[in-house]
Amino acid sequence: MISLQTLAKSGAIVSSVGVALMVVFVIVLLSFPVIKNCNENEKCTYRSTAPGELQSVVQPSFLAISLITISAGIMILRFSRWLEGKRTENDTKH
Repeated sequence: MISLQTLAKSGAIVSSVGVALMVVFVIVLLSFPVIKNCNENEKCTYRSTAPGELQSVVQPSFLAISLITISAGIMILRFSRWLEGKRTENDTKH
């Protein structure tokens, strides 16, 4: 079975990966602005000036993935701390 310390460290790593993804998203968004195109009936479209390889980074789904990764890492970390608290609570009862 995986130790609680290893579980907590893996949660921190997963969360850090999510933060790194968000930093990449912000850097690309700041480096390559988004252009707003509106026609006469007030229908607007948005297009990024990022090169083809980075087009997938400026999608809302990329932001959602980074936020989900951060929250999954935090959930793993909190779960390991909760298990650690229950384990010490059970040790003090006996």
